[in-house]
Amino acid sequence: MTELKSSDQNFIKTLITNLPEKVKEFVLPDKKNDKKTSDLIHLAKQNNVEVKFSSSKKLHATYEPAQAKDINFLEKLLDKKNNSLILILDHVMDPQNLGSILRTSLAAEVDAVVVSKNRACHLTDTVRKVSKGASEIIPFVIVNNIKYLTKHLKNINFKIVGCEASAEKKYYDFDYKVPVAIIMGSEGYGIKLNLKKEIDEMLKIPMSEKIESLNVSNACSVILFEANKQRN
Repeated sequence: MTELKSSDQNFIKTLITNLPEKVKEFVLPDKKNDKKTSDLIHLAKQNNVEVKFSSSKKLHATYEPAQAKDINFLEKLLDKKNNSLILILDHVMDPQNLGSILRTSLAAEVDAVVVSKNRACHLTDTVRKVSKGASEIIPFVIVNNIKYLTKHLKNINFKIVGCEASAEKKYYDFDYKVPVAIIMGSEGYGIKLNLKKEIDEMLKIPMSEKIESLNVSNACSVILFEANKQRN
């Protein structure tokens, strides 16, 4: 079990709304009666989450954390949906970035976020906290070999796209209304050369010459919300 404290109210709200069965204990201060607390109590009752009260000045909750998924889970997920959107992160190591990316991915209706088993950040406490609960909802898949996965995705008619500043095509000129896997590279090194060979099309985010590039989590936001806009 994992504990959440007062500073994680958005996380708690996300859990109660989407995965109430994962909330094992929800305790509120008995003398706190502000609107946020009242709203949480109402939400908990709506979702059949028991609310307990204590003399503590801070609320807390315990929940059953989500576990990372494997390639078998991903294959079953893709079999159920004809037009999936997958985000693949190539050696993204920073937990703050990964947490932000998971939150954006959930908001942009990404079907799964995929990372490699080695040289990649996984579901740490920091990642979960920064994601504000998205880490518990969106499938987080760990695979042994990203290159092998991209080959498999291409065999089932996925388009594989990557993002880098030197690309010719702008990100909004791509048609995302097809099964697509978007590969985003690491903070310092971008997409590895051996993986670039599997990419069907490289895309760029046009920006001022005054700045070299965006943080990977910001770049993900730009591209994923464009994909979401086209697909809805």
